[in-house]
Formats: sequence, structure tokens, C-alpha cells
Amino acid sequence: MQKTGEDKNYIYFMDHFQGTPVQVMQDKKTGEIFFNADDVVKILGLGDNIKEFLGTDKGLDFINDFKRDHPGVEVFGDRGMLRGFETALTSET
Repeated sequence: MQKTGEDKNYIYFMDHFQGTPVQVMQDKKTGEIFFNADDVVKILGLGDNIKEFLGTDKGLDFINDFKRDHPGVEVFGDRGMLRGFETALTSET
């Protein structure tokens, strides 16, 4: 894993999974690790990006299952599982 940058909240890294690049970020306060959702969707063969995946029945099932299995854990938002994603939901790709 190679460090690619940082800002006041996160340290950014790049790694590869079976030859496919994966962007990773680490929260400086909590130490939590987050993987770029677009990269994960590509690696798992679920679509070209997270927006495309969440627009499918499988994507909706994923959200519903997550909410059922993790009550009280946000899916979107600053403390959500998919952080910074609100912009992608409303913007054109």
C-alpha cells in the first residue's frame, strides 16, 4: 500500500487487489479504514461504480439488508458506511 496524500481528516493510500487499483483512506481521529466504493464494486463485478450498483435491485437489497442487520448505523452521511456519497447520488457522471 502506497501513501498518496493526506488532508486534515484523512490519510489516502493506493493499493491493488488482483491487479485492480483500490483507493483507501484512513480517518486520522479514529484510525478507521475506508475503501473507495467504486473500486470495491468493480472488484466484486457488481458494476462500474457505486451509483450504478445502487440503482439495481441488488443494490437496493444491499442497502435494505445492511439497515436490517446494522440498526442505528447510517448508510450515508458523514458517519455513514458510504461517506461523501450524497454528491454522487445527485450529480451526473
